[in-house]
Amino acid sequence: MYRTALWLIVTVFMQISVLSQWIQVSGVPGAEIGSYPSISSPNKNVVVVAGGNTNSPRVFRSTNGGLNFTNITGNITGAELYSVCALNADTIFAGNGGSPGGVGGNARVYMTTNGGVNWSIAIQTGGNSGFISGISFSKVNPDFGLIVSDPAIENDSFWVAKTTDRGATWKVVKAPNAAQYTNQNSIFVVDELFYGFGLHASPAKIYLTTNGGISWSVKQIGLSGNSVPSVSFRSDKLTGIAISDVTYPNIAITGNGGTNWQTINIGAGNSGIATVKWVPGTPVFYIAANKIKRSSNNGSDWFDMSTSGIQNFSHMDLSVESNELCAYALASDGKVLKYSGDPFGIDPSNTTIPVQYTLEQNFPNPFNPQTTIKYSIPEPAFVTLKIFNAIGREVVSVVNSYHRAGNYREDIDMTRLSSGIYIYTIYAGGETISRKMVLLK
Repeated sequence: MYRTALWLIVTVFMQISVLSQWIQVSGVPGAEIGSYPSISSPNKNVVVVAGGNTNSPRVFRSTNGGLNFTNITGNITGAELYSVCALNADTIFAGNGGSPGGVGGNARVYMTTNGGVNWSIAIQTGGNSGFISGISFSKVNPDFGLIVSDPAIENDSFWVAKTTDRGATWKVVKAPNAAQYTNQNSIFVVDELFYGFGLHASPAKIYLTTNGGISWSVKQIGLSGNSVPSVSFRSDKLTGIAISDVTYPNIAITGNGGTNWQTINIGAGNSGIATVKWVPGTPVFYIAANKIKRSSNNGSDWFDMSTSGIQNFSHMDLSVESNELCAYALASDGKVLKYSGDPFGIDPSNTTIPVQYTLEQNFPNPFNPQTTIKYSIPEPAFVTLKIFNAIGREVVSVVNSYHRAGNYREDIDMTRLSSGIYIYTIYAGGETISRKMVLLK
């Protein structure tokens, strides 16, 4: 008995240690990427870094998991780059800040479909004030993407371009002016209806649309500061995290789509401009600043991760494939760190391959406010697990990702929901299974 308990303790400790390690894989020339580089990773093998000094744009790409990088800047000339988004090893978008030095003016987004052998201008803002602050594609609908720029003409509306065909064509729309500038890499895109970006304005606030740009709203996040450098929302469009430029390690968390925000201190010793990312299909968030921290309960609690002694991170990105996480973080000196997480959601107490789709009763039930849902997938399938209230309105999207065959568990925190009866439903492999659960506060 004691030997079994000790083995369990050691096993858990080893799992936590392994899961908390970021390893330096390689790097890019720190002297060439400038002060505001960006990183993008569409899958575990491909990672792209863009930046540059004044009049010297740079794009570096790795196709072997970060082991080495190649300069693929090619025929891009002029102003340095401030945003990048790679859809795969070949199709990459990179945006500049308009004029050299990022002062704005007819900002351009370059596109390559052959891994940087050739670049063409996908779209440009025109005007005298454009600055491409972000390029992003939805994890829910990968065909939908967004480009955000400062107003192309000073004091005009924000410049926004949308695509529904993975960047083959773009449509420019306007978002009414709510501040002078957007914030670099503050763009967030859940789907074609729900997206936005951080504003350069005081107090700290974000700009959000929930109806595909028909209307926009300013959401103050309850933190002081002059800008919001990073925002991330879960696919439920309810849970989100936003960060101010001056109050970190205080962050802002919302559980109702940005209407109300709660301030959370994630721990002393953390400072700098931070990047926050959500892991699709989970309640897990990562924050990279001078350190990297992880939360597994929608941002309520955080712990430090080991980064091999490297600190001061400029940007971070992550991807999920076959239910496994792979993340990359770019340090300010050009070092690139990689984190390969164990498959998340797999139930360690049941390792046999299931023979049918099952959805177990949550435990405990009734619960307040946390419970666990277990389910089984007998063959590789795309899995959706959602929670609905008593009138059938979706309140939480728990899982929305590809799973390999196995037994899974999801730990659910419904702190921000009221007492009542809820229905949780799994959709996978043509099967639909639902069960009731009771939140009792």
